[in-house]
Amino acid sequence: MKRRNFILLSATSLLAACSRPSRYILNPYQSKNELAPPIVHCFDTIGHKKGTYPQVLGGTCCCHPSEERLTSYQLDGFLLDYDLEQLFNEYDQRNIVLEHEHGWQCNNQCKEGPHLVFGGHCMVDPVVGTQNYENIISGYFPDILKK
Repeated sequence: MKRRNFILLSATSLLAACSRPSRYILNPYQSKNELAPPIVHCFDTIGHKKGTYPQVLGGTCCCHPSEERLTSYQLDGFLLDYDLEQLFNEYDQRNIVLEHEHGWQCNNQCKEGPHLVFGGHCMVDPVVGTQNYENIISGYFPDILKK
């Protein structure tokens, strides 16, 4: 009888502990919602959004600089007097990390983080399918990042 009570008490305690809300406000690897958020910020994983210009210059595009990207900016009427070297210099001057060694996806938890969208220095694309990915696309600032 004592053993049965112990097992019952243990199972009840386990269920109660699992039902408590998490104390963490931001979990970078949490699965995203089923509904797609509105696209505010574009980046390489989702593709460039026509009519946007680089986040580093006050825009909403977080795509990595390239000849193709610079051409698309110029076709939209932005950065007409820029060449690719000048664009890269904008990122270098602000100490923005565009990629990590070996393609490591930090989900903006690296020492340069959070993501540039949230005021950090990391512009590595977020991990697809995570809450961080959705937050960056939509520009939603989690409570933990608000000051």
